[in-house]
Amino acid sequence: MAFTTDVERWTASGDWLRELGEVVLTFTEVTGLGALVERRVMFADGTDVDLVPVPIARIDEVISADGALPVLARGYRLLVDKDDRFADLPAKVAQADPMATHSAAPWPADASDVANEIQNYLYHVTWTAKKLRRGELAVAVRCQNRFQGSIFLRFVEWQAKARSDGSTNTYYEGRFLERWAAPDALDALAVTQTRYDVADCARSIAESLDAFGPIAREVAEAVGVTYPDDAHAWTRTQLGRLLPG
Repeated sequence: MAFTTDVERWTASGDWLRELGEVVLTFTEVTGLGALVERRVMFADGTDVDLVPVPIARIDEVISADGALPVLARGYRLLVDKDDRFADLPAKVAQADPMATHSAAPWPADASDVANEIQNYLYHVTWTAKKLRRGELAVAVRCQNRFQGSIFLRFVEWQAKARSDGSTNTYYEGRFLERWAAPDALDALAVTQTRYDVADCARSIAESLDAFGPIAREVAEAVGVTYPDDAHAWTRTQLGRLLPG
């Protein structure tokens, strides 16, 4: 992050990056942190950098428990502090929770959230199979890989938290997944993604449902939620009717 009085100077053009090295690619995008715009760059030596210019007026908002502090608690280096605005940063970082990173799975999970996401996943199993049956392969693939995949990942995160009484650092959006997910969850994830192919999409929908059940039941039990076995069985029956082969 770079705190500045002139954000536009950093984001309007990437020409200034040439002073740092040979630029191959650069673009801007909105971050998940307070709708700030970051400039991303790939240098010729393979180094990639995400630079987030932040208005000085937003220092207190961004350097907070709800902002960047959980990320900084995982490691940071203060390069320049011309106005001595960050003298108290080490103390703030020391008190931050590195597991509170934006979008990381909370634990203990809210029982209503777990129950709702189980219903959400099971509903979209049938929904995705219907899309596939009527020839909307692209929609079915997108739902299976992205939408259903994101719910499945959240349960893998919750499972890791449940098995460690919340101590497992699951990061966010699947970062370092292979380090913290349970071995059986990694095996389950192997079947959740599909190629742009009718038969493979049908396989993924069915096998993902079978893989989701044990993980979701484990998480549900950990937070005191009854898994909807009847709805799961009904969904499995629907796949037998909707999927090819």
